[in-house]
Amino acid sequence: MRRQLSFACDGAALAATLDAAPGTTGLLIVSGGNEIRSGAHRGMAMLAARIAAEGYPVFRFDRRGIGDSEGAN
Repeated sequence: MRRQLSFACDGAALAATLDAAPGTTGLLIVSGGNEIRSGAHRGMAMLAARIAAEGYPVFRFDRRGIGDSEGAN
């Protein structure tokens, strides 16, 4: 199950998702560039869902100024 959330980073709200799974070891995915959400980000979402289905939780977030996150890039 995917949860959308945000967290504070130096005065900006960063957009994040957590694909829950029972595992105690997970994967962290941080956006790496200036991609549009329908491009590389969709691929990251699909990858997160597949990994979570295998039992590993996945936390993804957009760094400052990228995707749905606030702040300067």
